[in-house]
Amino acid sequence: MKLDLKELEEDRKRNFEERLKFIDLYVEWLKKTPNEVWSKQQKELIDGA
Repeated sequence: MKLDLKELEEDRKRNFEERLKFIDLYVEWLKKTPNEVWSKQQKELIDGA
């Protein structure tokens, strides 16, 4: 199997940009969502781990 380093670099950049976009969307959701809602979801996530 031959690796294309240019393709891998493009994938890495795309992945990084997708992560930043997700973080921005999540921050916006946190800002507009009441504390009771998102803190309950975090508790359920942590308790389920």
